[in-house]
Amino acid sequence: MTPAVQIEKRRPLTRAEFGQLMIDQEGRCACGCGEKLQPMTEGVIDEHLRALALLGTNALDNRALYRKPCARKKTDEQDTPRIAKAKAQAGETGQRARREKRGGSSIKSGPFPKTQNRWPPRKLRSARPQKAHDHA
Repeated sequence: MTPAVQIEKRRPLTRAEFGQLMIDQEGRCACGCGEKLQPMTEGVIDEHLRALALLGTNALDNRALYRKPCARKKTDEQDTPRIAKAKAQAGETGQRARREKRGGSSIKSGPFPKTQNRWPPRKLRSARPQKAHDHA
């Protein structure tokens, strides 16, 4: 089994980094819609160009400022499907990942033999006493 890759934790931008991104992007949304960023009224999200879950970093060259609706759209249409695909390719499922986080282990039992009889066995089922009202 290969060791788990450590995903970097999200680090917020400093004021200086935020200002630098605003200058670099000329105050426009990084998605390409051309809308002006309005941090005071609409709000601005700093997005990772390559998601942290896909081994992106917190480096400034991997960050960009988006308007809130554009950030939501990027996350829903690009990041989430890519992360799900990467997890599927790595053999991770939601169940296994949750179980590993809790630290529990899964208990696996072997398959039951196909010849196993049902309970009660056929002999006992046919020998059951009939109810009193059935004899009348």
